[in-house]
Amino acid sequence: MKPMRAKKIFLYFVLFLLTIPIGLATRLYPHYFPGLISTYGGDVLYATCLFFFLRFLFPATEPVKLGILTLLACIIIELQQLYKASWIVQLRHTFPFGLILGYDFVLSDCICYAVGALLGTGIALMLERSRVMR
Repeated sequence: MKPMRAKKIFLYFVLFLLTIPIGLATRLYPHYFPGLISTYGGDVLYATCLFFFLRFLFPATEPVKLGILTLLACIIIELQQLYKASWIVQLRHTFPFGLILGYDFVLSDCICYAVGALLGTGIALMLERSRVMR
């Protein structure tokens, strides 16, 4: 593996790991954040985190393509929340699956996911054009 590729993979893995506690903090400690961030920050960072994870897995794929894939995946996850079979509702109410699958469909979450996918894509484009990746 080339050193540049290894550096990129490592960077996106670190960004992925850093995004998780920040996103969780917006949910667990909302009183420490401004209202807009405590309300929507977790959903924005959910998509950003997914983008960083996909960038870690697929470092050769164009960031814009991964941004689109991130948004589509988030919207599919949001839409599956309309499915209310008892087994999946119970699954959603466990800690890890609740974080991944969500609980209830909320249309505004799709806007948050778009912002998060754009944020991740923008960060990737800036990083990869800067000296950090050279």
